[in-house]
Amino acid sequence: MRASTLGITLLAFASAAAFANDAVAVDARAQVREFAIWPEGSAILRQGIEALAGQEHAITHPSLLVHSPAASSSRTAALVFPGGGYKAVAVGPHSTLGPDGADVCKWLTDAGVTCVLLKYRVPNTGCNWNPVTRRHDAPDVPMALQDAQRAISMIRHRADELDIDPRRIGVIGFSAGGNLAVLSSTAFEHRVYAPIDAIDAVSSRPDFAIPVYPGHMTMEHKNKRPRNLAAQELNTDIVVSPRVPPTLLIHAKDDPVDPVHYSLVYERELRKAGGDVTLKLYENGGHAFGVRKQGTDSDRWTDDALAWLKNIGML
Repeated sequence: MRASTLGITLLAFASAAAFANDAVAVDARAQVREFAIWPEGSAILRQGIEALAGQEHAITHPSLLVHSPAASSSRTAALVFPGGGYKAVAVGPHSTLGPDGADVCKWLTDAGVTCVLLKYRVPNTGCNWNPVTRRHDAPDVPMALQDAQRAISMIRHRADELDIDPRRIGVIGFSAGGNLAVLSSTAFEHRVYAPIDAIDAVSSRPDFAIPVYPGHMTMEHKNKRPRNLAAQELNTDIVVSPRVPPTLLIHAKDDPVDPVHYSLVYERELRKAGGDVTLKLYENGGHAFGVRKQGTDSDRWTDDALAWLKNIGML
């Protein structure tokens, strides 16, 4: 996914606010809380601050925004990864997920699902397009995946406090966040950082995954040539196995940024590995439709996703 083509990158919300390890910031809106995911002063946090210093749209202190259902709860939680090309976290005022993800969280909480939005560290903390070299770069330290793994474990560790079932925690990601949902639902056997406390002793395996128009999915993103062949090979960063949780892939056929073959290749490889995978393709919808209704075929995806969650026993 090229940042130059990703308009939502410019709508990024970049927060550098710091929280103490166990501090909770209570939002003025009802039922919304914010948690830091790394202890203040920890080596992982310090290293990220140093690496991201001076970068545009930098988020150096990743955090969780927790939206709890106002009424009946299914005790299921969805960890949401916004997009942004790994250049920013696209939850600005015009985001199709709503400001700070409010709209995607309303959709989930209205269905009785606790929505936890991760503001993960950026920029260049996952596979990203370098406009200078015109190649895809991979970071030496995958900070976005570190944040995702830590966030899943933290939610599970705090399940009682959040009134959720620790066996009903999934991930939903959009665009680059869709890639993060794929990585976190395939790379759970090994942490990409050294454990630091009791939270990291808790499993980071999600119980379901919904990658929505995921990016960075093929060997095109390893700069492999010829490109037409690389487009049919799954990115080697993604290691599939029968242990991958039930996965629902969402994609519009006319996506001009993350082409539909990204999801087609992933579905094919998951099936080969014996995974439980469902692919929902929509004739039109383009890219970055989020949860915003736009009069296209893709408007149905939120209903389809809730039906799928019910079918796998999460609702």
